[in-house]
Amino acid sequence: MTQATAPRITVGVFDAPEADDAVRWAARHAQHTGGTLHLLHAFVWTELDVNTDPVPGLSGSGIRSAANALIVEAVRIAREIAPDVPITSQIVDGNAVPVLVGASGESDLMVVGGRGLGRLLTLVVGSKSLALAAKSRCPVVVVRGDIDGDGPIGLVDHGEDHANEQRAADLAAAWGRDLVLIVRAMTSPDEAQHVLGAVRDRLGRTHPQVYVRDVVIASAETARELVHASEGASLMVVAGERSAKDASRIHAPRQLVTVLRYANTPVWIERS
Repeated sequence: MTQATAPRITVGVFDAPEADDAVRWAARHAQHTGGTLHLLHAFVWTELDVNTDPVPGLSGSGIRSAANALIVEAVRIAREIAPDVPITSQIVDGNAVPVLVGASGESDLMVVGGRGLGRLLTLVVGSKSLALAAKSRCPVVVVRGDIDGDGPIGLVDHGEDHANEQRAADLAAAWGRDLVLIVRAMTSPDEAQHVLGAVRDRLGRTHPQVYVRDVVIASAETARELVHASEGASLMVVAGERSAKDASRIHAPRQLVTVLRYANTPVWIERS
């Protein structure tokens, strides 16, 4: 997963504190990876036939002006974190999910705030897929909880699919962090150590500078317990599962929506 060019990191900008945290996290990630930052706001009001024009005689009024101010503030926040990172910004007419999915085709990473995605989920999550993660053409990070933690990166084991494993190692190398492997509750201690040894062996060949410090067994087969097992982590890395019917889409893992509900740290959803 070596990046030949500077990764393009797109952030969904919304009027919420969680979206500001998404900008901050993405700016730090751009610093660590040598990436560029693209701040994107989906302007839905034109589709709702709402008058977005300014009030006559009142400077800076109107919904369109408010959206412009939102982008200006997002740029300011990003500049505070990463003054040297190249930043572009854009306002696109349309609903958030289609706009972000469209932008994902030209992005290496899509970053959104947790609560903003949560509101969207009530409208767009089907019984088997998470709309943005399923349709996105690049990995998605849902930023929630503590973005200032300096703990290890939590890697949720995904069996024989090692895409999220390599991604987690890339991130650990870029951020200067260790990895902690998280396995499901049904795993025995002997099996967990075997998995840990295999992961260490693979990453020793591809990422010799990354230390996989330990393996943690979730105490129960629930998303809440997977999150509990990752306490102290600065980021959780999980895998989205490729759709059997359409290889360009991914399904949400069975517990991913619940993981996003309970996670107290940003969650990286890797396309398997």
